[in-house]
This record gives sequence, structure tokens and C-alpha cells, in this order.
Amino acid sequence: MTPRRRIWSELLPLEVVRAPGTLALLRRYGLELAIAVRPQTAAGLPDLAAACADAGVGVAVWPMIADEDGRWASAGNAAAFGAFVARLLDALDGRGLAAAEVAVDLEPPIQDVRRALDGGRGAIALLGGGVRGARADAAGRDARWRDAQRAYVEVAGAIHGRGVATSAAIVPLVLADGPAGGWERILGTPVSAPPWGRVSAMLYTSLFEGYSRGALCRDDAVALLAWGCGAAARRFGPRAGASVGAVGRGALGDEPVYRSVAELREDVAVAVTAGVQDLALFDLGGVLARPPAEAWLEAFVAPPAEPRLPRATLRARGAVAAAALVGRAAGRARWSE
Repeated sequence: MTPRRRIWSELLPLEVVRAPGTLALLRRYGLELAIAVRPQTAAGLPDLAAACADAGVGVAVWPMIADEDGRWASAGNAAAFGAFVARLLDALDGRGLAAAEVAVDLEPPIQDVRRALDGGRGAIALLGGGVRGARADAAGRDARWRDAQRAYVEVAGAIHGRGVATSAAIVPLVLADGPAGGWERILGTPVSAPPWGRVSAMLYTSLFEGYSRGALCRDDAVALLAWGCGAAARRFGPRAGASVGAVGRGALGDEPVYRSVAELREDVAVAVTAGVQDLALFDLGGVLARPPAEAWLEAFVAPPAEPRLPRATLRARGAVAAAALVGRAAGRARWSE
């Protein structure tokens, strides 16, 4: 499988991203750009796409709607999300431009994520909170879930109908799902039904460790990365990808970041050894803010000198087992009126 490398850019102003020096850096390392586009920055997308085309840098559009609508794609905002994607692609078409891909970031609404991480509970608290919310809202959920799946099938079909590829960025808990897709429903993220071209799991070791508030150490986080890449490769085959990081902070504003370039280098070696060659790095803003940028990018794109598959730790095994148990329980629950 041919290695693929891209870099997310969430918070950098588009004029900074399209600066000749930035684009030259991306081209030097053979990186595709996945650029976050929000309603307030949408007008600048065609100019960025034109600059990327001139520089020989592929650009994937990473749509994000208003925070009050959830920001990321989820079950409750398919109509708003699909309309925004169509608006962005229409603007590119109007300039004779095209996106290499639309990256659909499947996550719960940003307000829900912030609440789940508030008060020091950490990422592991999501294992319980999502289930309680799902059960409390059981009435009508099954019908709404089917409607959401159909809506995102239509969104993906509309994008593909324009000749544009798709990828879905997914929460790693979904990888613990069985056939019933319990975590997909809990999180409200339609992963299985829509025909996404590629599927990239967000396997950020710095977030696993940092948001756990001491429950997980670096070795545990790396073990979870290896598990997630292996699970993604088994489930999605050649469509599987992984996002690694984080080098810098994103929408939440407090994302724990890598301590060193060496941690990124280790994560790349683990991901590749576990069977994933399609990797994305979070994110460009962090790389530019923590010079030299070349050190981060070299660690990201260079073939691993020492392929490495870590031993599963006891705490990593426990986290995976807990996630699988919750997902199975949710999948067996009654999701009907």
C-alpha cells in the first residue's frame, strides 16, 4: 500500500496557510492539506484552493458548521452540514477549482464534548456519559438514527456525484463496536452506513494520556494507538487511516500536546507497523508554532527506522474492554418508540 500523508489545519487563518512559504513547506514534504473551513472563513476557500493548485499541494476541504449547530458532523445536523458542504463545493466550481476530498469530521456536538471533558473527568468518562444520555432519550431514537444514516448516505452520494472523494474522521470508541454499532448511536456519528471513501480514526496519544488526568501514561496511550490502528485495518481494510498527534491545540483550546518530536516519530512507527499507511497529523498550526517545523514534518513522513508494535498494557486492555462492553450493551438496547 502506498503511504499517504496529510496534515490538518484547524485554526490558522487561511491567508497564513496560503502563504508561499507555508505551501512550499507542505510541497517539500509531499503533504496534502486538510483545511478547516467555517461559515466565517468560507469566502477565502477559493483563493486558498487556487494557491494550493499553483503550488502543487492537494487540498481536502474540512467543513465545520457553526458551534451552535454542533460544529462537527453528527446525527442531529445532517441537513445543515450537507448544505454547507454544497455551498463550499459550489464556490470552488464557480472558480473552476476542485477539492481533492471532503473530510467529514464525525464527532458529537462540540458542546457535548466540552461538557464531557469538564471538571477533570477526562476522556474515559465518555464511556459512561454517552450511554446514560442515550438511554434517557430512548423514545424515538431508533427512527432518528435511521433518518440520520440515510441523510449522511445522501451527503456522501452528493459529494461523490461531483467527482470528489470523501473521508470520515471517527472517534476511536467506534472501533470497539460490534455489528450493532452501539458507539455510533451513542455518539451520534454515522460511520458504517454512508459510503465514505476512507475512514480515519482519531488516535491522538497526547489526548489519551493528557485527558485521562493521570489514569493513563504514555505507554498506555501508545498501546491504544496500536490497538486502534489494528482494529481500523481489520474493519476498513485499505480504506483505513489514522490521525496522530497532537502537535498543537485545536477547537477545544486545551488539547494536551506532544512533549517532543520523538513521540511523533514513535507514533508513526507504531501506526505503520500496525497496518495503517494513511496517516494525518494534527496539526499545521502546532507545527509552525513549535519550530523547527522541518523536524516535525521529517518525523511524520520518514519511513520508520525501527518498526515497532508495543505490548498491550493492562490499563490499555482495560480501557478497550470497557469500551467494547459499553458498545455491546448499547447495541443490544431497545432503540425504539
